[in-house]
Amino acid sequence: MIHANYHSHLVYCKHAAGHAEDYIQVALKHNFKELGISDHAPLLPCFMSVSEFERFGRKYNTMTLDTALTKYLPEVEAAKEKYKNQIKILSAFEIEYFSTSEFFARYLRKKVDYLNLGVHLFEYKDQLLSSYSQVNHKTILSYLDACIKGMKTGLFNTLVHPDLFMFGYTDKNKEHTFDEQCAYVSKKIIETAIECDVYLELNANGIYNSRFASEWLYPCREFWQIASQYPNLKIIIGADAHTPDALVCDYIRQAEEFAKELGLKIQDTMEVKH
Repeated sequence: MIHANYHSHLVYCKHAAGHAEDYIQVALKHNFKELGISDHAPLLPCFMSVSEFERFGRKYNTMTLDTALTKYLPEVEAAKEKYKNQIKILSAFEIEYFSTSEFFARYLRKKVDYLNLGVHLFEYKDQLLSSYSQVNHKTILSYLDACIKGMKTGLFNTLVHPDLFMFGYTDKNKEHTFDEQCAYVSKKIIETAIECDVYLELNANGIYNSRFASEWLYPCREFWQIASQYPNLKIIIGADAHTPDALVCDYIRQAEEFAKELGLKIQDTMEVKH
């Protein structure tokens, strides 16, 4: 069982439950060494068009900048001080990468211990698309572009759920299959992560999100089979916890078994370098 997690969400993102204290109590109960609290960073209107903000800003329900600065960060900092002799608490944000948002990522990086890169949205022909429902054989290279450009900024410690593109990917025949394009994208993500010294996350919440599907939408077996061929790749298991109990659950155990089956070397803790 892992004893560290660096992908945790609080109530402030509006689609998770629990405060820092709730997560820390679970982490202490299970003898965690480290806990990273990494709620979703605000999606600002200036990142996108008015119509895109109406579509995505409201859909993803991230916290406001005021909430981030006056509630979220002070709560995490207070928890770090309160529990400093019992567990290492790290502050973070999970943030998108757009060409219009890098300045904001640089601003937030100065306020936290690390940043997670989460590509839920990506730019394609001057518009934003969803990584859940709009990745196909035509758009997948733009998803890749967001991952690569984000990692190359040097701002992000981890690319979380790097295989999210397989959630709804369709090939030229509109079939959900892992094809040559997907293999190419996987290799480029993995090789860029090694080049930039960025961790890739095997996301246990993807198993939860796949519970009604006939197979895991992510973690994607083919992606991680390719990853297993790169001994220098740094991999962590992330709970992507949206409730405190998700820090220690069956989905974490399944992720660990999956990693063992594929021979993936999982890091016990994450070194903050970016």
